[in-house]
Amino acid sequence: MIPMPDRMRPVWCGFLAVVLAALPGCRREPTAAAGITQLEQAFPAGTANPAIQLALAAARTNDLGLGVVALQGAKETPGLTAEQLATVEQAAQALTSELVRRATAGDARARADLELIERSRSQ
Repeated sequence: MIPMPDRMRPVWCGFLAVVLAALPGCRREPTAAAGITQLEQAFPAGTANPAIQLALAAARTNDLGLGVVALQGAKETPGLTAEQLATVEQAAQALTSELVRRATAGDARARADLELIERSRSQ
């Protein structure tokens, strides 16, 4: 280890504290578009089950709430691989994050979509 002059320790400690505090913010939430793309890659055309097809169609038409509800149903589909199931979960999280962002910005439709998702989970 290289010896550090005593007068430099506070500077390095401060620098290290700033870097460590900033690290959690470096991770970005997945976007809805990225979630859709991942679904399309995990379920090539013609191989997706009806719930995945509905989720993709809903997300492409900006009906993110219906997309999330469809993805919740798709998780129950038998025959999904672990990778496909993880992709479905990540896409649902990405769509939900987008809805939360929009609702926070005052989008009434996004709020209604979040309520739809909540109602579907409680059934």
